[in-house]
Amino acid sequence: MPMLPLSGERLLAACEQAHGESAMLRAITLLAAVLPECGREQVLQWPIAQRNRLLLQLHRISFGPSLDGYAACTQCGTGMELHLAVADVLDDIDESRVPTGLEWLEADQPRSMRQATSADLLAAAQAPSEAIAEERLLLRCMGMDESSAPTLPADAMQAARVRFEQLHAASQLHCVMHCPECDHEAAWELDPVHFVWREARRAAGRLLNDVHMLALNYGWSEADIVSMNPRRRETYLELLEA
Repeated sequence: MPMLPLSGERLLAACEQAHGESAMLRAITLLAAVLPECGREQVLQWPIAQRNRLLLQLHRISFGPSLDGYAACTQCGTGMELHLAVADVLDDIDESRVPTGLEWLEADQPRSMRQATSADLLAAAQAPSEAIAEERLLLRCMGMDESSAPTLPADAMQAARVRFEQLHAASQLHCVMHCPECDHEAAWELDPVHFVWREARRAAGRLLNDVHMLALNYGWSEADIVSMNPRRRETYLELLEA
């Protein structure tokens, strides 16, 4: 599906809508903004692995081919920089490596499970406790609802947990960082939503600053400045600084 870069008015509108939303909803808002052929409801129903792939592709076409970050060593507190190629991360969650579902027999009863979607995670997040949230998520992925819980014994729920971990293992993004000071190694979770949202906020801030400077000095409207070719906008800003 064709994806538009997150820039110009599209960038500003998406950031305004995503401001104050949870990370889960931000992912939906940003993807819906750059995939005009898809509505929010459709994006909500995509498996998390597919959502993550599209977020990484969005980062690559809008903010560059590298994921850059910072973390403190959990052992000694030393700061460590992270630089990962988006292409390498995409290879790790290639569709061919991530199964869309699993089927198995449980006490001679056929069971099946699909990948979790954003809609599943949002529904689970509304549960009153972590235990109920986990149960709700598992049941939804198995095509059941909470009313089915009494018919699913404890050992079947445990088997479902194991299958869930197997199904989503390949779509969980991690990197191992090695501390240069104490040699401690630790695995860090990579959240595509975090990387894209951080870059989107920075880009929106820079664009609004450009609008302020150019409108102040040339009297142009916000719409005219935002729709301007980025290179031309940069040239005018360089002239102001000369």
